[in-house]
Amino acid sequence: MRTRQEKEFQKIMDEFSGYLRSLVLKFNLNRLGLEAEDLMQDVRLKIWKIIIDEKKIDNPASYLRKVVETAVLDQIRKIRREEEVFTSERQKLISEIEPKTGLYHNLDCSPKEYILKAADRLMDSRKTVVKLYLLNMNLAEISAYLNYSRAKTRNLLYRGLADLRTTLKEMGFNYEKKRR
Repeated sequence: MRTRQEKEFQKIMDEFSGYLRSLVLKFNLNRLGLEAEDLMQDVRLKIWKIIIDEKKIDNPASYLRKVVETAVLDQIRKIRREEEVFTSERQKLISEIEPKTGLYHNLDCSPKEYILKAADRLMDSRKTVVKLYLLNMNLAEISAYLNYSRAKTRNLLYRGLADLRTTLKEMGFNYEKKRR
């Protein structure tokens, strides 16, 4: 036998499921790498918790809109926290692998700064893609992040890297791997 709370939850879901889905879809979550169904599940859980806590909902449509907006904001904050951790860890790894002597030790700045100065000279579209690549993001991650097609991202990356090599040579960085 179903409890009163289960019946109330089912009634809300039956009555407002289309409305909830339209609210979730309006945020265009694919650009953030989120699935609408995952967010719908979060919304269902929040609604269930509200019913369990026996809160009275006077205006369900307005209240449910706030629940959806809160769930979206929670997911965005989670993504930003993960990106911050990801970026700081990558920066830490990059700084740990910089050589302390050898080819770079006569430069007036660190290799990372030298490469970033060269990257800043690239055209904007290529610059963004190349800098993300230098942060060890792969093509799929970059294309999802920028909402570009994979082919466009690959094209911008390869042309940007070629331009970066040319710029580095112009700046006096003439390092080429010697092939045997």
